[in-house]
Amino acid sequence: MKAVVTGATGFVGSHLAERLVAEGLEVVCLVRQTSSLVWLEGLDVETRIAPLEDTEALAKAVADAHAVFHAAGVTRERTPEAYMKANVENTRRLLDAIERSCDGLQRFVYVSSQSAAGPTPTPEPLDETAEPHPLPGYGASKLAAERLVAGCGGMPWTIVRPPAVYGPRDPNFVTLFRTAQRLGICPILGSADKELTLVHVADLVEGIWLTATHDTAVGQTYCIGSGTHTWREVARGLEAALGRRVRQLAVPGLLARLIGELGELTWTLTGKPQIICRRKVRDALQPRWTSTWAKAERELGYRPKVSLEDGLRETARWYADQGWIRPLGAAPNAD
Repeated sequence: MKAVVTGATGFVGSHLAERLVAEGLEVVCLVRQTSSLVWLEGLDVETRIAPLEDTEALAKAVADAHAVFHAAGVTRERTPEAYMKANVENTRRLLDAIERSCDGLQRFVYVSSQSAAGPTPTPEPLDETAEPHPLPGYGASKLAAERLVAGCGGMPWTIVRPPAVYGPRDPNFVTLFRTAQRLGICPILGSADKELTLVHVADLVEGIWLTATHDTAVGQTYCIGSGTHTWREVARGLEAALGRRVRQLAVPGLLARLIGELGELTWTLTGKPQIICRRKVRDALQPRWTSTWAKAERELGYRPKVSLEDGLRETARWYADQGWIRPLGAAPNAD
């Protein structure tokens, strides 16, 4: 069975490619000419140069696919229009390419985001039946892409909605780890009892694999998570992972927004996308981002395996091994 993966050079996509290889599939990774292949080194995969903007290249690249896993997406852009171009139009081109040239497709899995549903308005976690209310920009673009996928009536599609994903190779949570390690603080926007659902990347790829191998998943959307936690619990998990005390620091909304604007200014001056920016601060100020994976448990037999403490510890070790944070156990102010 041949599986094509988009976004395979990134965080989630590279872990997914590893899992598919481990399952014995023939894996093809769609890459750009300029893509870094560092996370694919040593992995038994074929790479094909097929940017998502190139319809002809895509049609050739997916022609012999039995399964397509669309994990590519843009999470840092400046405008809603840019998000739509990157996440919606590229998905449209990929779907068109499959319809044009791929006759043997058995499953199309779209890796979306909880952001497509939007923040959780009540203490009850969102499930797949909740009316979507995405925030402008990223969330709206992911929902629009989901609707494109769901509109492909003759295609055996499945949509996966992960919450915030963390684990080895993740470039987004590293700032939180660095701040906790160097300054001994975990900045929290709002109450320390505010909840969020997280998913470790190993649990996520397990959920993706299950959606691709169960007939009941065709035409369905699934939330996949590892656990729902308060920020207080996250701070304690960081303490255990880093081996040092981590204090919870409440950041007022006005100050948080100012920090987000400074991130935007840095982005403008350097041309480099910033992890801390206006959108990230806006999202973090929402009352909660929680979801339930009960449907995946019920229909697919999904069970999360990675606890918060174990996941944070593994991630910290990986960051330290890669030099993304200081060695674990080093003095807080060591160079």
